[in-house]
Amino acid sequence: MKLVQGKQFNILFFLLWLIIVAVIWVVSDYHQHDPFSKIIFLGLQLFILILTTYILCNILLPPIIMGNKIYLFIVILVGISLIQATSLYYCDVFLNFLEQKKIISPSLDGAPDELFVAISSFTPIALLLNMGFGGLRFLYDHSRLSEKNNLLQKNLLESQIATLQAQINPHFTFNILNHIHILMQTNQDKASVLLLKYADMLRYQLYEGNKDLTSLMVEISFLKDFITIEGIRWDNRLSIDCSWEIRDPQTKISPFLFFTLLENAFKHVSKSTSNLGFVTVKMWQEKTKIHFVVANSISTATILPKNRIESGLGLYNLRKRLELIYPDRHLLKTQQNETEYITELIIQL
Repeated sequence: MKLVQGKQFNILFFLLWLIIVAVIWVVSDYHQHDPFSKIIFLGLQLFILILTTYILCNILLPPIIMGNKIYLFIVILVGISLIQATSLYYCDVFLNFLEQKKIISPSLDGAPDELFVAISSFTPIALLLNMGFGGLRFLYDHSRLSEKNNLLQKNLLESQIATLQAQINPHFTFNILNHIHILMQTNQDKASVLLLKYADMLRYQLYEGNKDLTSLMVEISFLKDFITIEGIRWDNRLSIDCSWEIRDPQTKISPFLFFTLLENAFKHVSKSTSNLGFVTVKMWQEKTKIHFVVANSISTATILPKNRIESGLGLYNLRKRLELIYPDRHLLKTQQNETEYITELIIQL
């Protein structure tokens, strides 16, 4: 344990003692006309109190506070107060000796009290003094621990969010590259268009994906790029209907919140050759709320139990991110019927 436990605390510690010493010097009537004797008389006693309270606050109390050992806190306060009282008694004896030797002028108090009487009178004062400085140390360390805990929680939150976002990217990249690879064998022009759109999406991931917040306009542009890619990939075998009703495009929101829902819709849309599948995307802004609804057609064979619907890794990661970023300020619902699968995300900003 280092001797100095907090530069800021020690600045406050010595500042308070400076004020106390100044007040005592002004109000004390000891050796009013003999500054040298007054300095010796008060200086020796104050030195003992300052030294012992410094040791108390910087050496004895920090490990006790860190260990949350309140009973030891009380024992230390009482113990150091008794030590101070005893030291002040022997300080009085020494000062009386200096008076007898005429090194300092005699005071009006005469001979020191008996040891027990002196300790009984000094201890309550010392105890109050130690409670004040000890309590100040306790508040200081508690504040530091609280600040450190908040910082750790923030770092953990950022780490968790970054991890969850990183889990999105490889899956997304694999799907898009696989689409481009297939088209390279059949239609190079479309593959070229997809590659350019994918470059735009990568640009979004590079510059926006690692930010805490991005604008709703930029997020929608990213979603539209993905929809364009999927529309080209599906050609005329899929009906895509999108609606964007945004009042404030500059609204800030965490990136990648809607992509999982959109990706799942295209991933699980019905692939029947006889019936045209569909994906419907709706986003609208309502005061401080953002609504995002995605629906995709399904076939009877792909209908899943509710527990299977919500057990996917993408939805799991999304729920974790929402809990971390928008706790108690979001609603994510999934449902399905015989013809469609619907997910709805509502975010309260």
